[in-house]
Amino acid sequence: MVDYDQAKAALKEAIENVLGEKVEKFDRSSRLFDDLKMDSTTMLETLIELEDKFGLDVNPEELDIEDFLTVDSYVNFIVTEKNNRGEK
Repeated sequence: MVDYDQAKAALKEAIENVLGEKVEKFDRSSRLFDDLKMDSTTMLETLIELEDKFGLDVNPEELDIEDFLTVDSYVNFIVTEKNNRGEK
């Protein structure tokens, strides 16, 4: 099981790794595309990092953009995927 805070810390680390810089404003309401300047490619790169870290196997065809709008929605997506679907 993974909790919200663990998933949030892992997401921040993945975003910083992908972007190659520290993220200063990183709270529940931070918008990934607008505030953090992410795009579809960097979003998928973070997802791959998180899949590796948490043993997830996410089907890209099943992704919903609503899950990737804010830090909160992405963290909830990670927690749900890990806790409901389990490991690969």
